[in-house]
Amino acid sequence: MKNIWIYTLVGMMVSFMTGCNDSQSDLLQSKVFFAEETHRLEIGESSELTYEFQARVSNKVAGKTDITFALAGTDEVDAYNRKYGTEYELFDLNQVELEQLTATVEEGEVFSNKTALRLSQLDKLAEGKTYLVPLRIVSASLPKIESRDIMYFILSKPVRIMKALNFTNHGVRVSFPAGTQFTSVTYEALIYPNSFGKNSTIMGREGILIFRVGDMDGGVPRDQPQIAGKKEFKSPQLLEAKKWYHMAFTYDQPSGKAIMYINGAKVSEATWDTPSFDFGKEVFIGKVVGFKWGERPFYGYMSEVRFWNVARTENQIRENMLTVDPKSEGLAAYYKMNGEDQYEEDGVWKLKDASGHQIEGLPAGKYGDTEALEVKNLDVPIEIN
Repeated sequence: MKNIWIYTLVGMMVSFMTGCNDSQSDLLQSKVFFAEETHRLEIGESSELTYEFQARVSNKVAGKTDITFALAGTDEVDAYNRKYGTEYELFDLNQVELEQLTATVEEGEVFSNKTALRLSQLDKLAEGKTYLVPLRIVSASLPKIESRDIMYFILSKPVRIMKALNFTNHGVRVSFPAGTQFTSVTYEALIYPNSFGKNSTIMGREGILIFRVGDMDGGVPRDQPQIAGKKEFKSPQLLEAKKWYHMAFTYDQPSGKAIMYINGAKVSEATWDTPSFDFGKEVFIGKVVGFKWGERPFYGYMSEVRFWNVARTENQIRENMLTVDPKSEGLAAYYKMNGEDQYEEDGVWKLKDASGHQIEGLPAGKYGDTEALEVKNLDVPIEIN
C-alpha cells in the first residue's frame, strides 16, 4: 500500500512538471499582437490626418512574419464601450484608408514595418464627440494573442469654449414642472471662482439638495465644496480662486452611493437612503434668489451647467466635462452659458435649455429677470487639468 502512494505521488509530480513546461512553452511561443490597445488622435483644423502604426511579435523568430490588417466595425465599438463605460461612436469607415493591408516583421526583429491609416473629412466631426476606428489583425503567419489583436484609434475634436456667463451677484432660476421628483441625480457645472464668499452657491435647491462652496456660518471653510440639504457631505479637496473646475455630484438611488467629483476624479463618497428629491419648486444656479437667510452668491464665471435625473458614471463625467450630447439619456436640463443662449421674450430674459425639454432658465440679476447675465469673453479656451 505504501508503494502505491509513492508511485501515485511521483506520477502527480511528473504530471505537474509537464503541465508547467507546457504553460511555459505557450508563454515563450512567439505570437503576433498590437503593443498598445489605443492611440488617441486629437483633431485640429486640418480635414485630413495620416497616422503610422506597427504590429509586433513577442519574440524574435527565424524567418519573416507576415501580418494582414482590416478595419473592424460596430461590434468592436460596442464591445469597447461596454468594457470601459464610454459612449464613443464608430467613425465613418468610408473616410478611412489603409495604406497597406499587410506588413512584415523581418527575421531577427520584433516590430513590423510601418504602415499608415489615412483619415479624411475630419472637419465634419462634431465638436466634443469622440469616435473610434477599430483595426484588427485578421491573419498572420504566426498565432495571434487574441486579446491583443485589435487596436482602437480614438478621434476627438477639441471643445473650445471662449465665452462664459458672469455670476457676480447674479443667479438663474430653474423651474421644473410641479411634482417633479428625481430619484437618482447628477449635477454638473464648469466654474471659475474669482473669489469666495461665506457661502457660494453652484446649483440646486436650498434645503433639499444644494451644491455649494463653503458655509462659514456652518463651520465649512469658504473654499471647501459641499453638498447640503436633506443630507450633506464635504470634499477634502479645497478650491483655488481664478481657476476653472469641473464640479460634479451624483446620487444613485438603487445603491445609495453619493459621490462628488472634481475635474472628473472622485474626491468624496457617502452612502444615503434618500428615496427621491423634490424638484417641483424653483432650483437655482449661482445664487439662491430671494432666500430669507441670504442669497449666497457665487462670485465668478460659469459654463456647461447640467441637471440629470440619472446618476452618471465616472467615465461619463470624465469624458464629457466640456460638452455633452443634448440628447443624452437622463439629461433633464442643460444650460451651455456660452453667451449665445440668452434671449429676451416679452421683456423677460431667458436662458435656453439645450436639452430640448424647454426648462428655460430665468437670469436673475440686480433688477430681476429683466436683466441678462453679462457675457465674459475669455482670453483662452476653458481647459480642465
